Amino acid sequence: MSDLKKTFNRRAETYDRIRPGYPDALIEDVTALSGIPEDGRILEIGCGTGQATLQFASRGFYMDCIDIGCDLVAIVSDKLRGYSKVQVVVSSFEDLDSGGKLYDLIIAATSFHWIDPDVAYVKSSSLLKSSGALAVFSNTHAGKNDGFFAEVQKVYQIFAPSVTGSAKKATAIQPECFEEPVSLCYPWSVEYTTEQYLDLLSTYSDHISLPETDRNALFAGIAGLINDKYDGRVLKNYESVLNLRKKKD
Repeated sequence: MSDLKKTFNRRAETYDRIRPGYPDALIEDVTALSGIPEDGRILEIGCGTGQATLQFASRGFYMDCIDIGCDLVAIVSDKLRGYSKVQVVVSSFEDLDSGGKLYDLIIAATSFHWIDPDVAYVKSSSLLKSSGALAVFSNTHAGKNDGFFAEVQKVYQIFAPSVTGSAKKATAIQPECFEEPVSLCYPWSVEYTTEQYLDLLSTYSDHISLPETDRNALFAGIAGLINDKYDGRVLKNYESVLNLRKKKD
């Protein structure tokens, strides 16, 4: 898995163009439920190209954002030039040295599962103020066993049987240093053209890691299915899932 988490940097421009952000309602709930003050400080783990970063930066918070991909960081840094309160650096969470700095809120948008499970919650707690909170959220696929998404599994079985639809994710050790989470779900959907959907797939770690010939054959098979049976369109139903934990006193 350590190699898979490094693959996103190879698709930085496509990742920036096609990866979705998060519902405004989720961002508002994180802000309200965490109790972060107006001048509060956020640490973002795995900022990517800013899918969640700008939504928090635009609310005026101080932010330290980290990601292991130098090309991803270059893109988000360019977007944030007008935000003097935001800094972005290339670093893993495991290697991060905050210099004694503590945060009101730590956020991880579709990234927390990549952290060493022995480190994830323990280090998060150590970097939070006593009143701080950890917000872990991600976009999940709802209805993946229906319609096109059920039928496309036949294409995967022919051209890329090793791909199961999502990369194996680590499970962090459940924390004793946090209260029970507040869990919320936000449904929404996006319609993709064939080209857009293939671009989206090309940013998934398990697809990036395929040999090029296998990936090309897989994408050709998927494109044929979308164009021939689904009029060149794919409707993907998402659920953004939030788990917010307050640090225990």
